[in-house]
Amino acid sequence: MEKKCLLNDLPGRITKVVKAVIVAGLTYIHLGFSGFGAGGTAEILLADNGHAIHSIVVGSGASERTHKAAGDLAEYLGRIVGGVFEVKTGDGATGIAVGTYKDFPILELEDLFDSDDISRRDEFLLRTHDEGAYLVGATDLAAQHAVWDFLYRIGYRQFFPTDTWEYVPQEPDLKIMLNDFEQPDFYNRNGPRAAAWGDSKLWQRWHDRNRITSSFILNTGHSYNAIINRNKQVFNEHPEYLALVDGVRGGGQGDKFCISNKNLRQLVVEDARNRIEADPNINSISMDPSDGSDWCECDACAEMGSVSDRVVILSNEVAEAINGLGYGEKYVGIYAYNDHSPPPNVEVHPKVVVSIATSFIRGGYTLEDLVNGWSERSEILGIRDYYATYVWDQGLPRKGPGGSVDYLAEKIPHYYGKGIRFMNANSTDAWIAYGLGYYLSARLLWDVDEAEQIDKLIDDFLNKSFGEAREPMRRFYNLIALDYKSLHTNKGLLAHMYGYIKEARELTEDPKVHARLDELALYTRYVELWFNLKNIVEQDARDKAAQDLFCHAYRMQGSMMVDIQALYRYFIRIKINIPESANPGNLIVGKQLEDMAPWKSSREFADDEIAQFITDGIANYKKDILDFKPISYSEDLVPAKEMLNLPEVSTGDLGRFNRFRGLQKMFTWFNPDYNKELHLAVTGGLIEYYRDRGNVRFKLFYSREAEFDPVYIDENVPPDGEPYQVVLKSPYEGLHQLEWNDGGDQTWINWEEGIPMTVKSCTIEPARLLDNRTLYFYVPKGTEIVGGFTSGNNNGRTQVHDGDGIQVFVMEKVEGGEGYFSIPVPKGQDGKLWSFRRAYGTQILMTVPPYLARNEKELLLPREVIEADRLISSGNNVTNQNSTINVYPNPTKDLLHIQIKDHYEETEGIAIFNAEGKCVKIVSAGEFNSGIKSIDISTFMPDLYFVQVKFKDRIITKKIIKE
Repeated sequence: MEKKCLLNDLPGRITKVVKAVIVAGLTYIHLGFSGFGAGGTAEILLADNGHAIHSIVVGSGASERTHKAAGDLAEYLGRIVGGVFEVKTGDGATGIAVGTYKDFPILELEDLFDSDDISRRDEFLLRTHDEGAYLVGATDLAAQHAVWDFLYRIGYRQFFPTDTWEYVPQEPDLKIMLNDFEQPDFYNRNGPRAAAWGDSKLWQRWHDRNRITSSFILNTGHSYNAIINRNKQVFNEHPEYLALVDGVRGGGQGDKFCISNKNLRQLVVEDARNRIEADPNINSISMDPSDGSDWCECDACAEMGSVSDRVVILSNEVAEAINGLGYGEKYVGIYAYNDHSPPPNVEVHPKVVVSIATSFIRGGYTLEDLVNGWSERSEILGIRDYYATYVWDQGLPRKGPGGSVDYLAEKIPHYYGKGIRFMNANSTDAWIAYGLGYYLSARLLWDVDEAEQIDKLIDDFLNKSFGEAREPMRRFYNLIALDYKSLHTNKGLLAHMYGYIKEARELTEDPKVHARLDELALYTRYVELWFNLKNIVEQDARDKAAQDLFCHAYRMQGSMMVDIQALYRYFIRIKINIPESANPGNLIVGKQLEDMAPWKSSREFADDEIAQFITDGIANYKKDILDFKPISYSEDLVPAKEMLNLPEVSTGDLGRFNRFRGLQKMFTWFNPDYNKELHLAVTGGLIEYYRDRGNVRFKLFYSREAEFDPVYIDENVPPDGEPYQVVLKSPYEGLHQLEWNDGGDQTWINWEEGIPMTVKSCTIEPARLLDNRTLYFYVPKGTEIVGGFTSGNNNGRTQVHDGDGIQVFVMEKVEGGEGYFSIPVPKGQDGKLWSFRRAYGTQILMTVPPYLARNEKELLLPREVIEADRLISSGNNVTNQNSTINVYPNPTKDLLHIQIKDHYEETEGIAIFNAEGKCVKIVSAGEFNSGIKSIDISTFMPDLYFVQVKFKDRIITKKIIKE
């Protein structure tokens, strides 16, 4: 990845940068580049047997922030080595110099820095020399960053905001050698952003210690209301400045502008000038519109262009004006969000920063569409992400994207590569569920290359936070922060969480580790109480369950693991009868809690109470146990009907008579004999309220196209509830993937019956279809169990029918409506089409090909499945259940045993085929000289295989799984 490197601007000063390493035992850090002053970089002794060797030095004119940073450095170095470090005033030539380059002119470091460039104000130098060290920055904030980076390299960590999650190493002997010039990859690193009702002081402390606090403060909040409030009299005198909505000036919400009005634009410009004049030090002002719709409907505004065009035009005029005031570079911040999310048709001023929202996107665009579209008009972009939003995720594990390590490790470097330099991510207090992601986000936003070191960063977190208990905690965090895609029932998830905590508690006596484990246990109990509430329908019982949940969360709020104010507001939203007096207010860790039964209690959690939560959790919840082995299948799909001679079935539908919503994907097949084009009947905009989300956008991809660019695009179907015909063309034959998106509106789509159209529903890509579906899937020959996962099946309505149309399972048998299902395959029902009928929620297939279609003609299946079943069918009297053959163990890892119970002397040979039908091993009859043969398959890749035993008069085939 190509990165901006300011080191290239420093000729003769820096020749090489080497990343830091921390060596076990004596903490020793070496980063090398040459050329700074006489003597070059030197190893220095910071402490010897707990005695400080160097003082900490600040300049005579150092700021309050710098004095605070120097004091923090003295405090924590003292705690680390067990000694006392003095802070004194000096010129920085000796001692540990903390401050800006301007604080220490004798050091002659001014060529390194440019504090007038607001994109470079967070840069700092860490360098040891014969007489001490430089912790010197472009600004006092950069010097603060230098202090905490210096402590980080020594081993200090503030993983989460509270003192419980602070790690201070103990190292009485400390040497260090370093030479590094640091610059952040993202200019503004507000990800995660402080929780709206969280403890602001602890959030700020965590931001400071993890270098999230940024010199470049980009203001992007909704601004139109504030402008109206600052200029109330003018707006009262000029109602024409407000938007015309439904024929009324100031109609609707009354907080949008008539941007085509020149005098209105001049008023907004003057308001912005006044704000800069009042505070010339601010970096930026926001010109993002007030939330919601209700944009001006007058002809003049329509002539200006789209809503995005209007927002940009007004922002451009403000940017031009405030940059002409003589106070240096000033920026205007806006979002690409809601009605103004689509890319504009006008150029964006170089000093306007557009932060693209990852949700609330209108016009049917994907996020990638917006990034690419706005990049064509803008010089610099940001991202408005949603790491955690209580209304969406309730702080529960494996839900908020900010808790997903894989998401962050992929997206943040990707955004950087697209030229994005600002991050603003909505977040809540959910530090157990999402804290590891929050922490890693801070590292990545400073240096995206740390995505390549994610495993090491996680190891560091586990080792320092849990010590001897790190391995069960590795599994705990793998479950809630890394493995977002595996499937678990709620009860199975709780069983794992409680089990890992119990195991960890038994491995250590460290009181600091136990304090952290206690918080994990309390959080797990919170999750348990949430799951209990979600399963209750009757109002009185819901209120009682809500009381238990709220009181528990209230008592544990000092841990910052639950957003208690958000929980209170959410209860009101979901119609829980909660009194106004239960409002907990904003979080302040350590404040006196109230007693107000049954909603509030000030009683602290006792050790035996926490232990009982764990004991009860272990007893009440069992880990999910599968009686089947999941099988993976390829996407090398081919038409199945003719190749497998599938019988004709009645045509089903893909939900609510082929209605869809949001982004959808299906596989199709182009064959010159029957479809050179794909004809679709389409009606968009079935939900009138959402008709602002743009046209229905179709993209057709050819599966073997190296770049996987669309071979055809159609964006012509408007969301107006009227029928249209769409014709998609391709220059290629064979497998294609069709993708469409209506932006969350609902769309009806149909095609000529018999045209291959297949949807995939596996653990990685669950099908998101509407309810009341009838769809078919194939059960390959030899299948003994149809296994999978179901969720949201609407009180068990979903039925499973076998190949003869007989109902063999109803999802009501899955306890709680969510979990794994395991359906034995009756004799003779393998090698047939089965079906889901009246299907609700999501069904995922795990032992059979996860491909679903309306009928046999439209079904595409993996090539290896078809070839394997045809191979099985090619023998005489072939059976997968012949009692004369026993293949074990199955699944197996290394050694496979084949037992022939009768007439083994008639065996002519054994062959093993892979899932694609290729022979991978042959055992001749001469080698098979007894009733049992053992075959080494340790070199085989984990996959599905077929063992064929050939006799003189028949062939018997068995299916095996290599783990």
